[in-house]
Amino acid sequence: MMLVGKFVVAYVPSCREKEYYIACACEEIYVPPSAYFSLFGLTVQAGFVRGVLDNLGIEPQVEKFGKYKSAGEQLTRKTMSEDNREMLTTLLDNIYSNWLDKVSSARGKKREDIENFINEGVYQVDRLKEEGFISSILYDDEVMTRLKERLQVNTNKNLPIVDFRKYSGVRKWTVGISGGKELIAVIRASGTIRRVESPLSAPSKGIIGEKFIEKIRRVRESNKFKAAIIRIDSPGGDALASDLMWREIRLLAASKPVIASMSDLAASGGYYMAMGAGVIVAESLTLTGSIGVVAGKFNLGKLYEKIGFNKEIISRGKYAELLAAEQRSFRPHEAELFAKSAQNIYKQFRDKAAFSRSMTVDKMEEVAQGRVWTGTDAASHGLVDAIGGLSRAIAIAKLKANIPQDRQVTVVELSRPSPSLPEILSGLGNSLVGVDQTLKELLHDLTFSDGVQARMDGIMFQKLEGYPSANPILALMKDYLSSM
Repeated sequence: MMLVGKFVVAYVPSCREKEYYIACACEEIYVPPSAYFSLFGLTVQAGFVRGVLDNLGIEPQVEKFGKYKSAGEQLTRKTMSEDNREMLTTLLDNIYSNWLDKVSSARGKKREDIENFINEGVYQVDRLKEEGFISSILYDDEVMTRLKERLQVNTNKNLPIVDFRKYSGVRKWTVGISGGKELIAVIRASGTIRRVESPLSAPSKGIIGEKFIEKIRRVRESNKFKAAIIRIDSPGGDALASDLMWREIRLLAASKPVIASMSDLAASGGYYMAMGAGVIVAESLTLTGSIGVVAGKFNLGKLYEKIGFNKEIISRGKYAELLAAEQRSFRPHEAELFAKSAQNIYKQFRDKAAFSRSMTVDKMEEVAQGRVWTGTDAASHGLVDAIGGLSRAIAIAKLKANIPQDRQVTVVELSRPSPSLPEILSGLGNSLVGVDQTLKELLHDLTFSDGVQARMDGIMFQKLEGYPSANPILALMKDYLSSM
């Protein structure tokens, strides 16, 4: 974080590791005397609901490919697998190490001094001041007075303030992303991947494959865009949608430079999209990779018995009841077909990753297996080309499009289309009848019968609050148990 010719201060009334990490980019850090300040370390958590499902009479039947693929574990296990523990431990070590390095460098301290301070469990604000973790203890009005003095503004006058709404609407030319004749398109892909819009989902929520493809084709068919940047922040989702978007990104990359810029998360289906681009750029701590798939269904037979419900099916075709018969377990021939189908999609994912990254399949298998990497580790294993943010992606796009680095370009972000009237009415209807959002998320994100999933789920990075958040099934179970 650098503002040439400007000074930057932070005022932090409530501070954990995430807030302090950001505050360390500022020259001075102020906190009030009553601040909630806790620098106690980081944790990674994985919740397991298999015991709850057993009590409810629900049997999850899950097939996963990739020994590190943790999506589905929260449904099928009561404890963490050793492979998942190994992966999460490595991720946490990398994140914690980065936090210590950046904080120690910013505050001019030794890394071991930061670690020792963390392990003391210090919460007193005056100790933070004594140890040099903050600049001063001040209320916000006192901070404003200091700013007036520094800016030579009369203390009797109000300090000119630009609020976030106005600041976020700043003209593009003031930050150097407009004014040039050459246009670079930015297409955002944020959230869970679905193939089509569902009437149960909020309008335009997450990544809707068919809508994303429309944007890709608009850029490909337009001569005014010299390059495109796909800005990805996604844990993945529907494997079919991911593959269809990969194809369209590949077609776009054949006609003009395409850079994948990954922010917090580009795992599983999110990485599937990224690997269609000519160049992949990630932040050092972007959670990426997770090349694997998971598929499954719930056997609700025992639950149905408990509540007195019965379901009978008349079918024609050996596999006709494969997904329809949720009142029983898979029969042997059904389980075999289900597993082969999911395995086939994993092989397609892995082989396309190998093709896209110019690796042999065997080499890709070594870094696939559903394993999640940080951006830095992903780069060292060939899954990522460069480390940096959106500005780095723009610079690479200029290079690939033969635009001089000192020449200004105009960055055009393709906005989401406005929701149609039916979508708006659908959204209003859902809220009016009180459809629980948690249930809608559960239906979309955990009903495996809709298709094989290329996704990463089920972990929470406490304190840094990294993506992804806790699975919505946990909230649903909490609501259920509290009502008993």
